[in-house]
Amino acid sequence: MLLVSCGSSYSVPRATIHVDLSENDSIDKMQETIVSYLEEKKFIDLGKDEEMLKLLEWSNTQHEGQLAENNNEQIKRIHRTLHLKNESLDIDVILIDYSDPLVKERYVNYSSAVAEITNLPALEINIYNYRPGGFSKEGHRFFSETYKLVSSKYGNSAYVIFQPPETNDEEYYTTTLSNLISGAFWWLIVYSVSLGLFGFLIMKGLKRTRLPIIWKRAIFTIFGTLLATPLPFPAATIFVIVLPSVLALPAIGSDYFSRVSDFAIPSFLVSTVICFIISTRCIKEVRSDFI
Repeated sequence: MLLVSCGSSYSVPRATIHVDLSENDSIDKMQETIVSYLEEKKFIDLGKDEEMLKLLEWSNTQHEGQLAENNNEQIKRIHRTLHLKNESLDIDVILIDYSDPLVKERYVNYSSAVAEITNLPALEINIYNYRPGGFSKEGHRFFSETYKLVSSKYGNSAYVIFQPPETNDEEYYTTTLSNLISGAFWWLIVYSVSLGLFGFLIMKGLKRTRLPIIWKRAIFTIFGTLLATPLPFPAATIFVIVLPSVLALPAIGSDYFSRVSDFAIPSFLVSTVICFIISTRCIKEVRSDFI
């Protein structure tokens, strides 16, 4: 997987474990065991990708032939997949049901695997650590604990397909600093343009009122923050751009703000402080000032 932003891009290799099923094993019980372990580790089950399912099902009503067959394969894959996430560790775990040997033969063809993949039914455990510089120390510890768990329960039926990438602190700090600087630069560009436009309009409107100075400053701060604060918006599958928050107003009531809260909260706080400072400097009692 490759993550791309306005700064430096970086890959997120996965670590993968296969657990082959014997005649006495149940894929459902195996999944329950691993999910229970993950929930103890504070992972949250993200459920099925309902939006993608609806899109694929709708597409099937509009198309036939190869496209419909491909859609059906994707629908089956979604139903075979469990996705769990731990925000504090920046780790995702994706469990894929390959209990059908024919499905496994079709999709599991990893040329760079570190172990020979059997033709037996299996559960695939994929672990992603979303950070530059390979897995973190916590990510390596989590992988070791997970492998120890499945090995203790399923013995030699559990084996590693892809090892977690080594920790590279130099890449981590270099990429993180580069993206921080790039992100701050684009934040300032978007904020300057959007606040320049909306700030001018807000000032023009306030100039026509006879509200007390404190109310004018409060109105400028509130509306400037709500309209001009930079927020992240998806521009493609893995590409995100920063745009003013006025474009996010239609998303009120959806889960958009909860999904971007890590970016939105500090962005709104900084924006509020800047708007307040501008309001105190530009909105004064004397007639020679802006208002």
